[in-house]
Amino acid sequence: MNSPIVTISSAFYNTGPAILDMIKSVFAQTFSDWELLLINDGSTDDSLALAESVDDPRVRIYSNDRNRGRSFSLNRITELARGKYIARMDSDDLCSPTRIEKQVRLLESDPRLDAVSVGVIYLDKQDNPVGDMVTPAGHDDICRTPWRMIHMVHGALMAKKSFFQTYPYREDLALAVDFNLFVRSHAHSVFANVQEPLYYYRLDNSFNLKKQFITRKYSAAFLFDHFRRHSGIPAAARHAMNQYLKFAATLLLFATGRRNKLMAKRFTPLDAAKIESYRNELDLIKSFPLPLKHP
Repeated sequence: MNSPIVTISSAFYNTGPAILDMIKSVFAQTFSDWELLLINDGSTDDSLALAESVDDPRVRIYSNDRNRGRSFSLNRITELARGKYIARMDSDDLCSPTRIEKQVRLLESDPRLDAVSVGVIYLDKQDNPVGDMVTPAGHDDICRTPWRMIHMVHGALMAKKSFFQTYPYREDLALAVDFNLFVRSHAHSVFANVQEPLYYYRLDNSFNLKKQFITRKYSAAFLFDHFRRHSGIPAAARHAMNQYLKFAATLLLFATGRRNKLMAKRFTPLDAAKIESYRNELDLIKSFPLPLKHP
């Protein structure tokens, strides 16, 4: 089999029926030279059976021997991918039909680029679009404050396979593996973003205090280590402390019943025309026919 231009990839663990929505959004792409590489990370529900129900030679599915964690699975994807580029997808999200085409076009337009992402449409628990966000276009703006945030959406990331080979994910981190990847690589890479929201993210399902605390804890540790070596101990301590201050602010907002207000800071509210447009696209994706195996 010839190597595709893009390996679209996802690692999944107990995703359930949402995995079929993700797969439908891949099959609905206007760009056709892809393979879909899925890693089952020890699921105990029907996620694997649902993924295996799709009958197409472009879909390759592998299973870890047990639940190994996100970083292990993403590094395994890098080893198994046949594409020139690897496109990330979280297993419970969806992407616009033009996402892959526009990212490939951007990467191919400038050989200096290593990785590109896109803007996001945020969904509530009922998959209603509630807001969107467009990330900065060029590398300097994307990486202007790396100790706070690097403006790349990891779930929508597409990068050269060589980028992921040079910067494998740290398998000792339970969370914040994407932020760690960007912090380690940004000074030696060139990033860009497609200036359109092309990735549907189910924010509400993943926004909780436990995840926020663990993310901040890991981020504080690797930021201290990184900036201690590059900027000195005072700067490193300041950047690490800011992570705990951010969690303290998050805890206060949760405690005072303002969780939704905190989530809303991530996006721009939508007008009626945008809501209708995004809903129509979601309906198109979710109704896209998959080639399924017959019993």
